[in-house]
Amino acid sequence: MLWDSLVKNQFAKIDASFLSDFREPGNANNRLAAWDPYDKSMRYFKFLFFHQIQAKDPEFFANYAKIGPTSLGNPVVLTSPSGQPINLDHFFSIEEFTFLDANLNTGELRHILEIGAGFGRTAQALVNLFADLEVYTIVDLPEVLALSRAYLEQVLDETKFAKLRFVDALTLGSGHDGIPTIDLVINIDSFQEMPRQTIEFYFRRFIDSAGHFFSKNAIGKYSPESVGLRGIDESQLLDVFSLGLSTQMIDIFNPDDLHLARTRHVEEYRPNASFTVVAQEPLGIFPYYHNVLYARDPTQ
Repeated sequence: MLWDSLVKNQFAKIDASFLSDFREPGNANNRLAAWDPYDKSMRYFKFLFFHQIQAKDPEFFANYAKIGPTSLGNPVVLTSPSGQPINLDHFFSIEEFTFLDANLNTGELRHILEIGAGFGRTAQALVNLFADLEVYTIVDLPEVLALSRAYLEQVLDETKFAKLRFVDALTLGSGHDGIPTIDLVINIDSFQEMPRQTIEFYFRRFIDSAGHFFSKNAIGKYSPESVGLRGIDESQLLDVFSLGLSTQMIDIFNPDDLHLARTRHVEEYRPNASFTVVAQEPLGIFPYYHNVLYARDPTQ
């Protein structure tokens, strides 16, 4: 009965008009092919994430196990090869830890400051995995600070939670504010959502005098149509297209565009001439994001 209906409704007239677009996403071929990009389910997200999980080594999952509870908030969970439940947020956190651990003398880190920590996933991982860390400062909007404080209080023990400091971004002055010397400033996926003047304030206020700066942000802007978003008026997105420091429009599925954009991005996010690039690499699951670690020359 199903195929009788489909044949009558979708395949009854095979003419030039039908042939011109029957393989477009959402059209008739979705009944013949193995998949259709327009799918109101999590299947493709899960396949993509599953593939990334399979590529990790046992050390990755051993570190994941050290960060404590990861199920608060009911995230989507898949299973590692050893049967360990893994969610994407904390998966990213262990990738960030792995990148930093490979490129820093992490035993010398005493104070980390994160600008825009979200619910606190990175703070949870690094406070647990960097044993010598003494202070982890989170700078964020007050409403988000309320979330990260509540979340981290639930998933960290009292000793680890006591290392955290929460600073309201709206009340920051230009002075010291009692914040100790910063060994590493972190910004993950939020500078790209801020006006240039706000980013420049954070550079002057914290990053220019820090020992290191780790950025993981998008390397450019892309059109909604390129990812299948239909009927969006791009004129309504002009503010979005102007935010961050990497604002050039790119094809995020073109290797040449990505290569050129990464080169520009690394320079755009270099705090000043006293900072050199220690390491950089694209984010595995979304290669239009880029991990960059900069180090400041204290003699300059």
